[in-house]
Amino acid sequence: MKRMIRSIASSFTVVALMLSLCISVTGCGSTGDKQEEVVAGEDAVSVDSGTLKNESCAIAVGDTAVTYEEYKAYYYFMENQYTDLLGEEVFRRPANNDKTIGQEAIEEVLRLIIQVKVISKEAEKQGVVLEADEKEDAKYNADKYVSSIDEKTAAENGLTTQMVTKIFEENKIAQKMYYKVTGQVNSTLSEDQKNAYRVQLIFKKAEGDKSLQRMEMENLRGDINSSDKSFYYHAKKQSDNKEIESVIGPMDPRKNLFNVVMTTRTGVVSTVVEEADGFYLAFVIEKPNEDLNNEYQNKVISDMQTDAFRKEYEKWSKNYDVEVSDSLLSN
Repeated sequence: MKRMIRSIASSFTVVALMLSLCISVTGCGSTGDKQEEVVAGEDAVSVDSGTLKNESCAIAVGDTAVTYEEYKAYYYFMENQYTDLLGEEVFRRPANNDKTIGQEAIEEVLRLIIQVKVISKEAEKQGVVLEADEKEDAKYNADKYVSSIDEKTAAENGLTTQMVTKIFEENKIAQKMYYKVTGQVNSTLSEDQKNAYRVQLIFKKAEGDKSLQRMEMENLRGDINSSDKSFYYHAKKQSDNKEIESVIGPMDPRKNLFNVVMTTRTGVVSTVVEEADGFYLAFVIEKPNEDLNNEYQNKVISDMQTDAFRKEYEKWSKNYDVEVSDSLLSN
């Protein structure tokens, strides 16, 4: 059976190996017809199915083939990180769907590899390369890493100095591409843009009769005001969002909420606020000050950088057809 993997970036966060863009992962064999809606661009080379050997092509990003040995090295980095913290049994536990945590981990590794390969190919097009000292650092760190692992483990997981150096170099290239893109994002906000408030929120997502929802929120506000329990206590029980505390400011898209927060005294439950996504009650716990404003500015700029890179990655990913061996996803 042959299925295609669509590289659609939906988010971006900086992590240990630098990148974690969320894309959907399905498998494909090396023969058969591709599904419709294949991304136009550089066709993927064929991947192998059945029992994979170290030299087998397990993943293809355009004409770049990723061997099973390279996949194993990436997987070891991830697996070793979590087994040290949580133990080997963590990968056998069920996730929030029909998969085990181990199966989800495989997909996360596939995503990471695909992302790094896509970005590396775009870096080559744009002439982004490593300097001599960056290559030396990658080789030094790879030597140090491999020497810290026993020979049997290294052999089983493809952890040669050459392989680890390659992985470190490509992730450094990806990092440089991230900074190239995000360096074009404005890194400061005006004074008017960064006056921030730390708040606790109760959120009810929009559904059904809005008039009824507003009435229910008004009743909840009355219950909180007459209760000897804290706003946080009620929020943990009533809010549709798990995260109760947040920092909001003028750049927040929820303009109605921000305007109400600005006029609400500290320690007082706000009036009911309607936004496109639902209804809010706010409880202001900290008003604008230098530290809070800087915290908010850093978050806003980080979100803007993330969004800028995500959009660039979406463009890049459309240039390459991507395939993954079914054998990787059948574990």
